[in-house]
Amino acid sequence: MRDLETNSLWSHIVGKAMRGALKGRRLKLLPSVMATWSEWKLRHPETTLLGMSRTSRTYKGALWKQPGRYVYGLHFPSGHSPAVPLKRLQENPVFNFELAGSVGLITSGARGAGASSFDRVVKGQTLVFSIAGKGIMTDDRTSSLWDTRTGKCFEGPMKGEILRVIPGMISFRSAWEVFFPEGKLLE
Repeated sequence: MRDLETNSLWSHIVGKAMRGALKGRRLKLLPSVMATWSEWKLRHPETTLLGMSRTSRTYKGALWKQPGRYVYGLHFPSGHSPAVPLKRLQENPVFNFELAGSVGLITSGARGAGASSFDRVVKGQTLVFSIAGKGIMTDDRTSSLWDTRTGKCFEGPMKGEILRVIPGMISFRSAWEVFFPEGKLLE
């Protein structure tokens, strides 16, 4: 992608200017959501829509038909950048993992169309989550119910708690491997 002010070329995967006047500068990574329109509209009924180019249809179709080409990659503050194959998330929409002292959770939407990632530590306890219904997960310690997309607990002893978001994104597997050759593939 290019910025309009300096025409610098940026990598959306690492948030770094690769060419141009801002070469070497980094953007702050922010959490984002990739969701189907119906899922987004359900959670945000007053929302408006920005029209995407026709290439978004091609990307979405390939995402579902060829999930082996894609990963959900994470950006930990520690610098670790693991990725999970999208096919794995389609098979298991609640994925708990541990890597280099960090414990995480990745949740995915219908058919792996979108994903969210969180830290599993709440009030000093490391929780393990499992699917409990469409868009709902439960933790192993308190059996509280949590929203898989937002990480917010809505029923049980943990009600009101919100899991800390870990920035992540769906990417071509080959692109993730180029930018993060040391990144571990979690399966």
